[in-house]
This record gives sequence, C-alpha cells and structure tokens, in this order.
Amino acid sequence: MYWQVLLRLRWLLGGAIGLAFAIGRMLEALWFEPETPLTRVFGDVAAWGLLGGLAVWLTLTWVSRQEQRYQAGLEQALRDQQRAYSQLALLSEVNRRIVDSATLDDILDAAMTFPRRLVPARATAVVLLNPNGFVEARAQGMPGEELSRLRRALGIADNVATARQPQMIERSGCACLVLPLHDGMALLGWIELHLEDPLPVASDELALLETIANEVAEAIASARRRSREERAIYQLERAIAEERARIARDIHDGIAQSLAFMRMRVDLWLDWIEHDPQRLRAELLELKTTLREQIRELRRAIFALRPVQFDELGFVGGLRRYIVEFAGQHNWDIDVDLTGTPSTIPPEIEAVAFRVVQEALTNVAKHAAATRVEVMIGRVDEGLQIVVRDDGRGFDPGALPDAPGHVGLRQMRERLAALRGQLTILSRPGAGTELRAWIPLPMGAREKAVQG
Repeated sequence: MYWQVLLRLRWLLGGAIGLAFAIGRMLEALWFEPETPLTRVFGDVAAWGLLGGLAVWLTLTWVSRQEQRYQAGLEQALRDQQRAYSQLALLSEVNRRIVDSATLDDILDAAMTFPRRLVPARATAVVLLNPNGFVEARAQGMPGEELSRLRRALGIADNVATARQPQMIERSGCACLVLPLHDGMALLGWIELHLEDPLPVASDELALLETIANEVAEAIASARRRSREERAIYQLERAIAEERARIARDIHDGIAQSLAFMRMRVDLWLDWIEHDPQRLRAELLELKTTLREQIRELRRAIFALRPVQFDELGFVGGLRRYIVEFAGQHNWDIDVDLTGTPSTIPPEIEAVAFRVVQEALTNVAKHAAATRVEVMIGRVDEGLQIVVRDDGRGFDPGALPDAPGHVGLRQMRERLAALRGQLTILSRPGAGTELRAWIPLPMGAREKAVQG
C-alpha cells in the first residue's frame, strides 16, 4: 500500500526532493563559500537540484514498471490456472459421460458435444470406418449434401488415413479441424469440426482435443466389443425363429405361389405345343416377365438376409446404411431423418424398430410401385415414433384384415403390441401410404433422450 502511495506521488516527491536539495546547496554555498560568485551558486543549485529530482523520478518510475509487470504476471498466472482447471473439468466430464454411456450412440453423441466446447464450429460430424469404407454416423449444423461436398473438397479421407494427431485442413477458403479416432491399433474414424474461419488453435487445446479423441476411440472400441457379445447372446433362438418365419412367409407369399401357378400353366402348354403354338409363344413371353419379377424377389430376400452392421456403426448408423442400400436396390429417391433418435434404446426396442422399418420397406417394394420413400424416427409423447411414407399407388386400409399377402403387417402389430406400442396406416388408392409406429420408451431411455 505504501509503495502505491509513493508511486502516485512520485512527481510531487521528485520535485520536493529536488527543491530541498537545491535550497540546501544554495545555503551551503552562501554560508561556507561567501566568496563564490552568485551566478555560480545558482548554477550549481539548479544543476544538482535537477539531477536529484530526476534521480528520484527515475527510481520511482522503474519501481512502478516492475510493479506493473509483477501484477501482469500474477493476472496471467491466474488466467492460466483457471484455463487449466476448466480443461481438467472438461476432461473429467468427458470421462464421466463415457463411463455412463450404455450404448455406442450415446458415445457418439459425446463425441459430437465436447470438442465444440473448445473449438466453436459451424458444423460437426463423426465418421466411422467399416470394411466397406467410411460412414457418416453423426452430423449436425449443415445439410448432408453440403457436408459431403466439403469433405470431398478438403480431401479429408485421404489426409486423415495416416494421421495420428489433430489436423487443420484448409483449402479454397474452407477449414476443418480433424480429430482421428485411434484405438491404439487401427483407425476407427474421425471427428470433423468445420470452422467459420481458419483460426489457429492453442497448443494446449489441441492436446486436450487429442486426449478427448483417444478417450472416445477407446470407448467406441469397448462398446463395439460389448455390443457384439451382448447381441450374440441376446435371445439368439428367438431371433433365429423369427427370421425363419419371415423367410418362409416371403417365399410362400411370393415365389412359391408364382411357381405353383406356373406349374399348372405348364400342363396347358403341353397341349398347345401342337395345337396353338402362337398362344404358347405369348405365354412364354409372359413367363419371361414373371421370372424377371421372381428374380427381383429373390434378390430382395437375399438382401434381407445380410447382417445389419449395428455393432460397427451403432443403431442409427447401421439403420441409415440399411435404408439407403435398400433404396438403392429399388432406385428410390430416399429421404432419411434419424436425428431425433434417442442415444440409449433398449435392445428389444431396437430389434422391433428395425423389423418395423424392414417390413415397411419390403411392403413398399412389393406392393406400392413407389419412386420416393421417406423414413423418419424421433421422440413423440415419451415414446419412439417411426414414420415410413411413400408416393406409391396406395390402398384401402380397411380391407387389410381379410386381404391375403399382408402377413407382415400383422406381424408388425404383434411385435408392437408386445411392447405396448401402436401401429397406424394412412392410405387411399392413388395417394401413397404413410405408416406410423409408436413404441413407449422406458424411463431411463427417456431421461437419456432429454439430455441428448
């Protein structure tokens, strides 16, 4: 406190000390050296007074500068300490979130959330690798087409293939901070932070981002292993029985009936060989069309037997890939919106939700003659709602209970009823069809959905 008072009064003190020094010097010259000329006395007084005042002022100014540097150093140390504490708190929160994550989808949500706390980004994405390439498992802040275009323009897939540390990729006015996800042995994917401006990121923040990416990568690897084990054990016999029943139903409703019909027609063709060859020719042309349709039915059945990669991509990523590939088989214009899917869904609800989507898409392929299909999943009234909409030929839902060839819809209703769910079908001839399924979520899944 005393030093601060002296510093504020350094001009006054410097002048007072200089004046006192000058007066003392003048009195000394007059009393002890009376023969000294008066001009010399005043010259000595002025010179020594000025030098004394300047010395005092310089001394106090130097002390002031040192005090300012000391205070600035203290403030910077406090800021650095607060920054370190906030980063440790963030890392601790990441660890808690990952430990509490019950599913791969919850971990991917954490991978989307925490890096943005350090680096503000206009768009974020999590990309995961599988044997067939890379799949966008999560995206936020930008339409999918624009994000894919940026990804190609920046060459992210090529740059990150051999990277082990965060990379800032800049090209054509675009910038993206990429965080590779390594489990210690292989590249699992990466996190993309698309920035508004290519601003530099502090070294300590880059180190923290790398640590967060490593934590997420280990959690993804552990979740995949855990998911594979759980899914291998979970009601295996029931799943086999359901799959057998579905395949048998598809074959019976489609291929078996068509083959039985053709067998009966063959008996007539044997008589037409001699008596009506022109009619036989027309029948054979029709047979060719029928066989083409049966080949498509077989391909649909084979595609349905392919395993869905929920273990590798999570429920949302695996379901998205299945829908897009199924649409590609039928040349549909597809619109998929799974952004409202909760992070934590019990396995039994995941299984039913997938079967509902699978059966709905199969019915569209068999009966609708559609060109555009929309699939949406989200939270509605504390439950999971699934909507599948097409622009096909439509039908009368009131005729379904007695209509043959719609066993799949009855199976859907039975599966949903077992979970206290509901199925609604909106359609009319010539106006397309909308299927809505609703499944109540357990309390734990609801809470996770709200937090996510």
